[in-house]
Amino acid sequence: MSTWDQLRAELDLWQSEERIATMWWRDDDAVAVTSALETLLAFEQDHGVPLALAVIPADLEHDLVLRLAETLDTRVLQHGWSHTNHMPAGRKKQELDDVRDIGAVVTDIRRGFDVLSSQFGNRFLPVMVPPWNRIADDVMRALPSLGLRGISTFNARSDACPVPGLLMVNTHVDVIDWRGTRGFAGEDQCINAMISHLSARRNGVVDDAEATGLLTHHLVHDDATTRFLENLFSFEHAALKWLRIPGVFPWQ
Repeated sequence: MSTWDQLRAELDLWQSEERIATMWWRDDDAVAVTSALETLLAFEQDHGVPLALAVIPADLEHDLVLRLAETLDTRVLQHGWSHTNHMPAGRKKQELDDVRDIGAVVTDIRRGFDVLSSQFGNRFLPVMVPPWNRIADDVMRALPSLGLRGISTFNARSDACPVPGLLMVNTHVDVIDWRGTRGFAGEDQCINAMISHLSARRNGVVDDAEATGLLTHHLVHDDATTRFLENLFSFEHAALKWLRIPGVFPWQ
């Protein structure tokens, strides 16, 4: 049985239980219009799969503002401030860190929030996507006071509201092999990651209310990545639903 058939079998189980397997799509590191980004926007339009674009505020170019105004379902999330690593050698990369004074970190976040809210208006959702999917606990606790109401990292969440006033919805399927080739992770690995989270949700092992999240990074996609995304977005099943981004973060 192919992994696609295994995915269909998992979704058949959802359907037999009269449940809907919700998914959502987040792409990181956007700053400008590129041919790679245009490919994703074409997928969104042609397949009706809404896109959450995590934008780096410090490097934002105006052509991206103009281009996204032409889209229907694309929403903008905040990807830190400048995607700069502040950690010393030997520690994992992190921008929203516990090394600097928290006041400096908060200042960066506030600057980024102001840039995105002023440039994108209601297309911007107040959701923080920490660069490298890492954030210091003290910084996360400060997010609601800065106007941020959501956060998205990677792996199944342990708490839907890690701090009062902050909704967490993560991603679970990364199409890039960051620890190896830094190219496409492979069709089987990606589909198996989808099946794993969907099955864990269905069986109550993880929070079944957290939509299964697809994570992409358009600037490093190769032809194999693009082909996989085309196949994934073309895949249909009665129990599978791709959520609009405001539905992923409904502030409830």
